[in-house]
Amino acid sequence: MLSKKSVIIRYAIFLVCFLLSGTETVTGWTATFCGVFGTIELASALLRYSPLVELLSMSGLKVPEIVMVKDFNYAYSDSKSTLATGLKK
Repeated sequence: MLSKKSVIIRYAIFLVCFLLSGTETVTGWTATFCGVFGTIELASALLRYSPLVELLSMSGLKVPEIVMVKDFNYAYSDSKSTLATGLKK
């Protein structure tokens, strides 16, 4: 089950993909990929379900929550998570 923020982000991606291909900013195969990707994002936003998130949770990998701090630097809520330690510099 996707969170409310994830659903909003997927709607934004869907709109951007459809606007890019609909206004003919991108053409050809790129427009086709934008249309297909936009359709996938719309479906996962409407269903509030993502198979990729499901696979990550079943595999035991912990996806860190990225929080924007006051000075516009990124902070990770859990420093011991496996993906967050690889992303820190």
